[in-house]
Amino acid sequence: MKVRNIIVWLALGWLLTACAEGGGNKAFDLADLIKRGTESFQVMNSYAVIENDFERGHIMRARERALEMKASDSDYARVQKLLKEKIEPARRRIFVHYLRLAKKHEARQNWSDAGLAYEQAKAITLKPDAMEAKRWAMEKRLRQLRVEKLIRQRRREDRTLLSYGPAYEAARGLSPRDEVYLRQQEYYNDDLDDRATRAYRESRHYLRQKKYGPAYIEIESYLRLQPGSTRGLKQLAAIKRELPTWLKIPPMQAAGGPVGKPSVARLATPKEVTLKQVQEALSKGELSEAKHLAQIYRRNGGQGAAKLLAQIQQKLNVKSDALFIQGSAAFRKEKLDLAIRHWSRAVALTPEKSEYVEALNRARQLKERLNLLRSQKDSDPIPEEE
Repeated sequence: MKVRNIIVWLALGWLLTACAEGGGNKAFDLADLIKRGTESFQVMNSYAVIENDFERGHIMRARERALEMKASDSDYARVQKLLKEKIEPARRRIFVHYLRLAKKHEARQNWSDAGLAYEQAKAITLKPDAMEAKRWAMEKRLRQLRVEKLIRQRRREDRTLLSYGPAYEAARGLSPRDEVYLRQQEYYNDDLDDRATRAYRESRHYLRQKKYGPAYIEIESYLRLQPGSTRGLKQLAAIKRELPTWLKIPPMQAAGGPVGKPSVARLATPKEVTLKQVQEALSKGELSEAKHLAQIYRRNGGQGAAKLLAQIQQKLNVKSDALFIQGSAAFRKEKLDLAIRHWSRAVALTPEKSEYVEALNRARQLKERLNLLRSQKDSDPIPEEE
């Protein structure tokens, strides 16, 4: 087998194996097969293999193979020179770049960007545990911020909705059993019940995903709308048992506190969408637009909207799966830019597919690392690890 093909399969194995560990989706069962198939090549620490690893951004793998090479190997001297003059200087430059970038984002409280930079630093450092600790610290701050913002917003929304209740009591001068008021009151209560049902369902979903902050937000909302619910209290207890001690739930504000105005204006949507408009978008192959229009069509009570949405989603799944396969083929041919384009389109169509998102993120990280590697010069200063 040619060295070039070996490297391609090794790189694909790294990318897909990483995704499989994060997503566990059947789409990535191939990763284990690729990984097993490449194990037989681990002993091939020739100069050409190590140089190819290095040039394709797999710096730590190239470094590991260089260090494993026996002194009796005919390539030993050349490999050690490559390690000393190319691999190790590049590794240290890139590590320091990401470490400084992470600290910059951390100082600005950009927790998400800081975490990504620490993750990149972790992949290129001799002390991955230290970088993982920093990445996890950023993740905790990100989750805390998310909970604080979302729970306060949900509390404001629920409080506002509940405050409308007295408005549906029959006005003075009307019969307490006024038919129109009773009908409006029924609609109002149905809306509250639907909101509560959705909150309970989402709480269970987040608990299964071990996302305890969002799970708590949802079940608190459910119990606010359905106070005393046995299943709600049981779900709350289950969440509290798992809730990490570092995640702090903001205390409830006084019920009479200010409601405040929404910080983001609601996007304008068409007043009415017809079935013909949805079908026209489908005929043009504009699947995302068709889905958006179909959702509005459903909100307007369009006939057969649920079935139509299911059909569109199926088309989206088929298209995104095809794009992901095309991206994988491009990656195997070392066409990284093309792979990223295909995977970006797949994610745009089905952003809920976490394994596709993970593959795209890994590819972008590899691309970024390659750009940093190729922009270096031998004359660039070699920093000490910080």
